[in-house]
Formats: sequence, C-alpha cells, structure tokens
Amino acid sequence: MKHLLLTLLACIALPLAAQEGLHIDKIFRGEVVGETAIKESLVKGESLAPYKLRVLRTAKFTVGEARRDEVETLFEEDMKGRNDDDENIELEYRDGHLYYAIVQLTDTRKGQHRYICYQCRKTMGGHGITLVYMEGKASLADLRKTFKKK
Repeated sequence: MKHLLLTLLACIALPLAAQEGLHIDKIFRGEVVGETAIKESLVKGESLAPYKLRVLRTAKFTVGEARRDEVETLFEEDMKGRNDDDENIELEYRDGHLYYAIVQLTDTRKGQHRYICYQCRKTMGGHGITLVYMEGKASLADLRKTFKKK
C-alpha cells in the first residue's frame, strides 16, 4: 500500500515539476498571464508512446504587446547558449519577434530529451501564444516526422 501511494504521488508530481528550472515555468504556474487566462493540457503515459514521449504539456493564451514581450523574453532565456546553426533548434522570427521555435534543451532527465516549443500568432485580441514542454526519447527528427515539419 505504501509503495502504491508513493507511485501515485510521483505520477502527480512529475508533470507539475516537468518544466521546473526553466524560465517558462512561471507561465505554466500562472504567474505571468494568470491561471484563468491559460488553456492548459497535460498528456502523459502510454498514449504518448507512439511519439516516443512521456510528457506533453501545453499552455495557450492571448496577451497584449507587453505580456508577449515578457513571454518571449522568458522563452529566449531558456534558449540561451544555443545558436541558429545548432541542429537541435528551429527558430523563425517575424517583424523582429519570435514567431516559432522548437528547442532541444541541453540537459536531459534520466536519458529523456527535453524540448520547449513556442508559437505566437497575431489575433484580433492581441497575440495568441502556444507554449509546449515535451519530454521523452524522441529526437528532433522524430518530432519533425510527427508534426510533418521537414
């Protein structure tokens, strides 16, 4: 019984701590945009096995210029130390702002790759942003195949 309880607690804590240590964790915790403004999803376990992932966490929200700049800065802080020539990163800027990014983080967790993704699209209400945190054995090439990005 004690073992089962510890296993359940670990399963609950893993997704909450998955992006811990990253600047964008503040966004997932609702400290930048506010929890009620974020549409969040969390997928983990066997349903991700075909994609070679074990955690997929997304946050979608719409913000104005100032918050967009703040979110972009936090994401770019997590990208530091990388450059455009790195094979483990894809970046696209439009009008001087980050539009799309997928970044393989340099640290791993028990042999698991970690990725952060960002997309920002101009909307009628401001800027629609999608942040994604992924963790698993998938390579960037695997993710490109999955998402049809060549």
